[in-house]
Amino acid sequence: MDTQFEWRDEYNIGVDAIDREHQRLFKIINKIFTFREEEKDSQWTCQEGIKYFKGHAVKHFADEEAYMESIGYEGLEQHRRIHREFRENTLPALEQELEHTGYAPDAVDHFLGVCTGWLIGHTLTEDQAITGDRISIWGHLLPGEELAAVKKVIVQLLFDMFHLESQVISEVYGGEKFGKGVYYRLVYGTNQGEKKQEVILVFEEKLLINTVGKIMGLQTGKLDSMLINAARYTARQFVGRVMEHLPDVKAYELKEENLLSYEQFRKIFEREHPQISLLFNTGGAGYFAYCAIAPHMLEDGVGTPIERQNALSEVEKYLAKREEEVKVEEADTRPKVLVVDDSMTIREGIKNLLAEDYQVVPAESGVAAIRIITLDRPDLILLDYEMPVCNGKQTMEMLRSAKEFAQIPVIFLTGRDDPELVRELLSLNPAGYLVKTLAPDEIKRKVDTFFAAPQLLKGDMSALLKQKNALAEMEKCLAEAEEKIKAEQRAKAEQKSDTRPKVLVVDDSPTVRMSLKLLLENDYRLLLAESGVEALQTVAVDRPDLILLDYEMPTCNGRQTLEMLRSTPKFASIPVIFLTGRSDQETVHELLSLKPAGYLLKHLKSEEIKGKIDAFCAKTMSRR
Repeated sequence: MDTQFEWRDEYNIGVDAIDREHQRLFKIINKIFTFREEEKDSQWTCQEGIKYFKGHAVKHFADEEAYMESIGYEGLEQHRRIHREFRENTLPALEQELEHTGYAPDAVDHFLGVCTGWLIGHTLTEDQAITGDRISIWGHLLPGEELAAVKKVIVQLLFDMFHLESQVISEVYGGEKFGKGVYYRLVYGTNQGEKKQEVILVFEEKLLINTVGKIMGLQTGKLDSMLINAARYTARQFVGRVMEHLPDVKAYELKEENLLSYEQFRKIFEREHPQISLLFNTGGAGYFAYCAIAPHMLEDGVGTPIERQNALSEVEKYLAKREEEVKVEEADTRPKVLVVDDSMTIREGIKNLLAEDYQVVPAESGVAAIRIITLDRPDLILLDYEMPVCNGKQTMEMLRSAKEFAQIPVIFLTGRDDPELVRELLSLNPAGYLVKTLAPDEIKRKVDTFFAAPQLLKGDMSALLKQKNALAEMEKCLAEAEEKIKAEQRAKAEQKSDTRPKVLVVDDSPTVRMSLKLLLENDYRLLLAESGVEALQTVAVDRPDLILLDYEMPTCNGRQTLEMLRSTPKFASIPVIFLTGRSDQETVHELLSLKPAGYLLKHLKSEEIKGKIDAFCAKTMSRR
C-alpha cells in the first residue's frame, strides 16, 4: 500500500480515552486505503469502511466534547463548532460526491485526503489545545455560520454586480501573489473614531479590466487613473453590501482607505491574523481575494490614507509606482524557486541564502504550495519531505496528477539521510534531494548545480544509496526478524488470556475479509482464510467457535467446504453461517437445504451483519 498514516507519539495529548480513539480513527483510514486498492468488491468495502469511519468519528466527537465539559474546558463551544462543521458540512459533501461518482477512485481519494488531513491537523492543533500544549490555530476565525454567510454574499454579489460565476478555492488564503495585483485597503470604525475592522480586497489586474473596465467600455486593456478611481468606489459599495450581512459591523463607517504595494500588503499578513481570508476564482476573468482583520489595525507602514483632497494625486502616484514595480518584475529573469517547509526558520534561511540569484517564494505547507503554484508557477520547488497534514510525497503526487504542474522539477528537503529514506525518495523520481544539515554554501552550490545540470543532483542520490544499501538491508532483516519473534510471543500471550469467541472468515475477496475483520475484531478473535482448502487447514490447527463461509468461491466452494467439514467428526459440530451476495429464491433454497446455522447477505448494512453475528454467538455461547 503506497499510503499509510502511522500514529506518532507527538499526536498524543495525554488523555488515554481520547488518544485511543484518535489511533482507532487513524487505523480505520488506513483500512480504507487498503480497500480502495483492491479491485473486487472495492465499492462495497469502501462504502462500509467510510460508514464505519463516519459513525466512529461522530461518536468520538460526542465523547470528546463530554470530556471537555467535565474538565470545564473554555474552548468547548469553539471545539463543538469545528466538530459540527466537519460533521454537518464536510462529511455530507464528501459523501454526496462519492455517491454521485459511484465511488470512483478519484472520489475515494478525495474523501481520504480530506479526512486524513482534517484528522491529523485537528489532532495536532485543536485537540492539543485541550491540555494547553498548543495554541488553537482557529482562534482568529469567524464562527462557521458567519464565514459561510460571507462566502455566500460575495459569490452572489460577484454575480449580481458583474455576472461572474465564482467559487471559493481557498478559505485560508495566505497573501500569495497572483498575476499583476491591485491591493485596496478599507478601514471601518465607529462615530467615536475607534477603528474596528480592516478589509483588504485583492484584484488581479485583468479582473478589474474585465469587470469595472468592461462596464466603463475600456478599450486599452490597461489600468489608468479613471479605472482605479471607479474601482475604488465600486469596491467600497461591494464591501458595504457584504458588511450589511454582518450585524456586528454593519453600522461601521469608512474611516480610511489605501492603495497598497504587494510588500505593504504582505506586511499585514506578517503582523496580523485575518479573520476572513478567502480566495475566489471567477472562471477565467481573474482571481479575487477578500480579507478582513479586526479588532486592531496597523498603525503605520501601510500607505498614505486616501482622502478627498489628495485622492487624484495618490492614485496617480500609486499607478506610477505600480508601473515601475511591474517593469522591474517583468525584467527579472532570475529562476523562480518555491521553498515549501513547515519551519519558518528553514523557509527564511533558504530565502536569504538564495535571494541574490533567485526569485524565492516561501510556503508553509503542501496545501499553500499548491495554491501558490496555481497562481504563480515556479521553475523549481524545494519541498520538505517530512511535513504534517500533507507531506512531501502527497504534495508531489498532487502536482504530478495535474498535467500543467507535472513537469515542474522538485528537490526534496529532508533532515535525514538514512538509506531507507533515500530509497523512498528515489522511488518518487524527484529532481534530487538536499539534507537540511548541509552547510549553507553547499545547499546553494547544489541548487546552482541543478540549474546548470539538473541530472547531477540525482547522481549524488544514487551514489549515496549504493554506498549504504547493503548495510541497510542487513539492518532491516535483523530488525524484522526481531520484531517477528516479539510479535509471535505477544500473540501467544494474548491468546492465552483472550476468552472472546473465535470466528473464522472464509472468503476469496481480500476486501470482504478485511472489512469483516474491521467490523468484528473488537468483540471477537478473528481468523482469516481465502479459500476452502485454507479454511480446512486453519480449522485443523486452531478450531473456531463459528465459521463465516463464502458460498460462491472458485475451486472449493462453500458447499464443498461444508461437506468436507461435516465428514470429519471432530469438526462436524462447528456452526457455519454462509456469506452470499445473492438473495434469489433458488440460491436461498439451495443454501437452506445444506442446513447451515444461518446465512448473511453481503450487501446488508454493517450494523445488521454485526447484530446478527452478536445474536447468534450470544445464543450459542449461553448453551455451553
